[in-house]
Amino acid sequence: MAISTKHEMTSHWKSRTGFLLAAVGGAVGLGNIWRFPFEAGQNGGAAFVIIYAAFVIIIGFPLLSAETMLGRYGKQGAITNFGHVARMENVSQNWKYVGWFIASSAFILCSYYSVIAGTTGAYAVEAVMGTFADITPEGAVELYASYSESPLKLTFWHGLFMVVCAIILSNDLNSGIEKMTSIAMPIFFCLLLALIIMGAVIGDFGAGIAFLFEPDFSKVNAGVIISALGQAFFSIGVALGIMLTFGAYLPQETSIVKSAFIICIADTCVAVFAGLSIFPIVFGFGMEPNVGSALVFNTMTVAFGQLEYGRIVGTAFFTLLAIAGFTTLLAMMEQMVSYLNKFYDMARSKAAMLVAGSIFSVGMLSVFSTNILAHITFAGMNLLDSFDWWINKVGLPLGGLITAIFVGWVIKKQNVLEAFGENESHLELIYALIKYLCPLAIAVVFVSQFV
Repeated sequence: MAISTKHEMTSHWKSRTGFLLAAVGGAVGLGNIWRFPFEAGQNGGAAFVIIYAAFVIIIGFPLLSAETMLGRYGKQGAITNFGHVARMENVSQNWKYVGWFIASSAFILCSYYSVIAGTTGAYAVEAVMGTFADITPEGAVELYASYSESPLKLTFWHGLFMVVCAIILSNDLNSGIEKMTSIAMPIFFCLLLALIIMGAVIGDFGAGIAFLFEPDFSKVNAGVIISALGQAFFSIGVALGIMLTFGAYLPQETSIVKSAFIICIADTCVAVFAGLSIFPIVFGFGMEPNVGSALVFNTMTVAFGQLEYGRIVGTAFFTLLAIAGFTTLLAMMEQMVSYLNKFYDMARSKAAMLVAGSIFSVGMLSVFSTNILAHITFAGMNLLDSFDWWINKVGLPLGGLITAIFVGWVIKKQNVLEAFGENESHLELIYALIKYLCPLAIAVVFVSQFV
């Protein structure tokens, strides 16, 4: 049976650097800067960091490689790639539903991710205006409440992020995502470096180092291990369709293994560097690191308010968060835009507006979750937290598990190795990790959280 190539990607990254910056931009997001510090703070610091880094290396790296390979092998975006490859391998077409499951996870994540990212953009403006000056802990809580309790403010910033994303995604691959991330990511890394230096100068850098790198394994339990796995998945963007789609644009001569390794190292470094910029300030001002998501929006604003150059530092910090959120949203939304463009022959501008509009509409549930719909809860969680729980505890691990099984057990081994490329190193080891270790480790952790 002839396999149609009608809907395969014809665009390619202009350069390996452009691909890597886009991929790192997709992986490096709020999970690294907003989520990683409070996860580390709540789960014992260094012990959590070590377990998280181990998961990135032994599970994240092989899975990221597998997703990129799968994208290049099938040459289609995440939504249809599984079904297309299943036809190529002459196996059940039921595998096509995996692509839809992964895309639905990305869609749900985008819907609330945009609300959080929008709030970081709002806080960057507040920092510029000097709102943080001499702010008290009570004042910081009131400031956050002024946003979380205001549907109008949250809707404006959520909508603004969606409009900007739609404008960027209206362009083709090279003049859209590749060009934007080539500009945004160098700015991102410069801001992050500056914040680390500032944290070292104005905070307790020794305490921050000790918290991140001196482990106390007595604090490790099943919950910490599950959180570390969820953070590793969330952080590098596994099982969200990003690398499946980006891989479809990848030229054959580009090394998948080297690229995946660089992305994982860059992503992990950003997470640790974010901790190095935040925890010295937290300890330097006698604050607690285990205050959850309030660490960024409440604790850090108080610290910035006590600094002589707090306006500059606060602006840089929240601009960093906004860029991280923005690049990840672009990466996740590309799979949906490319699907409409390829399979419905829809102009990218129209597809981008439709995707952004749909995400904006569903995202209103998260906007209302802390005000109008605050009374609606699931297991004590509001709507936004419920979405986040589902994605991190179910969507990402399950998507990663099925992807590992598909690549390791469904696609013929020879086809997997050929899709990676003959010049890749350590392929047999990577293939063994994908086939045996990744499914086993993910399954054990996934099941244990419900036992």
